[in-house]
Amino acid sequence: MKFILTIAVWIVTAGIVFFFFAYRGTERTEHVQTFAGEKREVTIDITTTFTTAKDPFALDIGEKQRGFTVLLDGKKIYETDSGVTKGVPLELKAAGAADGTHEITVNASPVSDGGTNAVRIRVLADGNVLSEDTQWFDDGQEIVAALRFETGKNNGQQ
Repeated sequence: MKFILTIAVWIVTAGIVFFFFAYRGTERTEHVQTFAGEKREVTIDITTTFTTAKDPFALDIGEKQRGFTVLLDGKKIYETDSGVTKGVPLELKAAGAADGTHEITVNASPVSDGGTNAVRIRVLADGNVLSEDTQWFDDGQEIVAALRFETGKNNGQQ
């Protein structure tokens, strides 16, 4: 009898865990509607507290080294091997961003200088700030900073 009770408790517990994982988050789905005719030009302003350069210790196997890369919705919009300069804003224009939710990702290989590193990302449309964030990283850590923003009739404002 104890054996059957133990199996029943395990089945109920496994069922609760399965139900929790199967149905969590179904209520929080976002509905993003994109209209093909509505496109906006956004300006992406990226400022770093570090410089980037090629890694002198990396193996040269014929691949192109990436010092600094910016992606918009997973598509590369900027890449440089020569690197970026500390404290100098990098301004990129992204024309034709459809209304909806977008994501900017910054990938960088900073030169180790013994301090913490930061990336400030600002997104502007028509001179108005849609979104901005500063992300901090430890020295020697690869930089992968991401920022989500919305474009639309109200420029992401509620």
